[in-house]
Amino acid sequence: MKIGIIGLPQSGKTTIFRAAAGEAAGQVEEKGSIARAVVKVPDERLDVLQRIFSSAKKTPATVQYLDLSFDLREREGRGKELEKLLHELKPADALIMVVRNFELAGIPPEPQKELDTLHEELILSDLAIVERKLERLEKEAKKGASIVEKELEELREAKKLLDEGRPLRVSSNLRKSPYMKGYAFLSIKPLLVVINSGEEAEEVKLNLPPFAEAIHIKGRLEADLAELSSEEAEIFREEYGLLEPALPLLIRKSFEILDLICFFTGGEKEARAWPIPRGSTAQKAAGTIHSDMERGFIRAEVVAYDDLVEAGSYQAAQKKGKVRLEGKDYVVKDGDVIIFRFSV
Repeated sequence: MKIGIIGLPQSGKTTIFRAAAGEAAGQVEEKGSIARAVVKVPDERLDVLQRIFSSAKKTPATVQYLDLSFDLREREGRGKELEKLLHELKPADALIMVVRNFELAGIPPEPQKELDTLHEELILSDLAIVERKLERLEKEAKKGASIVEKELEELREAKKLLDEGRPLRVSSNLRKSPYMKGYAFLSIKPLLVVINSGEEAEEVKLNLPPFAEAIHIKGRLEADLAELSSEEAEIFREEYGLLEPALPLLIRKSFEILDLICFFTGGEKEARAWPIPRGSTAQKAAGTIHSDMERGFIRAEVVAYDDLVEAGSYQAAQKKGKVRLEGKDYVVKDGDVIIFRFSV
């Protein structure tokens, strides 16, 4: 899972990135205007499964956060840099948009204005791509060239939405379209708005764009706490009334906006978490491990996490009849522990 973090200059975007990176903050890779951090998804269930299976190691799911140091408003004379940014964001599964809710050098915050400005820039970026592509396709069509009518139709639908100032994510048709996946559309991606507040700032309620969610994070405080030991950080969290650290909060909300769940595999060598879209079948879930497993899928042996923990071992869960044999169309549930049987 890859998530791009964007924001206006001095919004505290990089501070949120550092807070999100948590323990990985010291392993951030920086190249040009882009910083990356691969963060392990905290999941207590994986620790339990490692003990149950006596696994030699555990492998959590990971999230890659991208911190993009670029002001989307500054387009003139920076075409190549913007193109590079869009290329980096293209494979991102979702966007985090950071807006400032703290006083800066005597300047009061305007989080609603920042949100509106940033979201408008996403729409303008997409509109520029759509207009260029439409112009080229329509010219080719006039010359008698073979074009995909469905793609042309969907691009026209996209242009209509963008001209109205609406993000492409409002259209389920465009979100699911195989033709739209090849474009670097930003407004089609799930959006999480992070209201970056100061230590004493009160929470604010913003008018959010369609299909977007918002959370409040005290970015500077969280970045400072990320550098402390877990014991020290916990003391300060209680003092400031912070119920949940920034990292698990961001990851949890990221999973929610992407509608992801996790299933698990376990054995002597490894206990591992695998994120998949909610509603995925057992055969598709097998493909996240290896394409051969999806292609040669025979069946899945499935036990719910709670049933496995209650039984105490996989063998005990089998004896209690908690391990089920499921076919390729079984819809995987969050927390399922699965052994795939396949043949290639």
